[in-house]
Amino acid sequence: MAEIVLAYCSSHAPMMSSARMAAPEEQRNNFFGALAHLREEAVARGVQACVVLSNEHFTNFFLENFPQICIGVGEKNWGPTEEWLPIDKVWIPGHEGLANHIARYTLEHGFDPAFSHQLELDHGIMTVYYELDNDMKLPLVPIVQNCAVPPLMPVRRAYEFGQQLGAAIRAYAGLQRVAIIGAGGLSHFIGNPRVGDIEEDFDRWFLERLEKGELEQVLDMPDSEIELAGNGNHEMRSWLAVAGAMAPTTATTLAYEPVHPWITGMGVAEWDTGQDPHQNGSKEPQP
Repeated sequence: MAEIVLAYCSSHAPMMSSARMAAPEEQRNNFFGALAHLREEAVARGVQACVVLSNEHFTNFFLENFPQICIGVGEKNWGPTEEWLPIDKVWIPGHEGLANHIARYTLEHGFDPAFSHQLELDHGIMTVYYELDNDMKLPLVPIVQNCAVPPLMPVRRAYEFGQQLGAAIRAYAGLQRVAIIGAGGLSHFIGNPRVGDIEEDFDRWFLERLEKGELEQVLDMPDSEIELAGNGNHEMRSWLAVAGAMAPTTATTLAYEPVHPWITGMGVAEWDTGQDPHQNGSKEPQP
């Protein structure tokens, strides 16, 4: 059966790619240094495929049909959709076996995800995926979530979906080493007068909750409270899905920088998967 050998979350502001050098050098180095560490870990642990959760930014769906969750089950997906994003436009390989297994498993365990045999991947997934694999050859199962249009999936429900997602990955027999990644957040405002504001206190509080495992303080937060840290802060659902997949393991914050030129609180957090990278993703044999 598959193991989750790498689990992390990262903010996905498009400017991390399109305006990379606009961030102050120390902030830039801290943020990208954390992602470089995770890229090295993925190689050391022999990651064979990745599952990436991110917000749907009206790229694949609009108001006439907007699913809460959609799993990309096809053999390939196209990205990035934004012409101005300085990442090569390519067909990203999917992993049909793992993706269809996740779709079936979650259907059998209390969820009704939509599915698509071809998704367009925007900055939400592509910025983080590209930092994981510059060659963009690593098989990717994209999962887009509604973090934008009311009514939104309750935060606790997003966490519970993550629990079943983690169980689905671990029940898949077609791979040995899988990464799960949440992309989005942290605090930021889009399309309103507060664009550019960053709620650093909230971001640090949220990261501390992930580190301490004090998620009950987060899981029942109403949307009105979440939005105090920005309408873009609804993307915390992707982080909490990964937290659900990795429970009861807690996270370690690798980087947090309130990057004002990118209008976003930029965070990176990793969950301990118990892997020894020198064993190519396998745990030490037990006597």
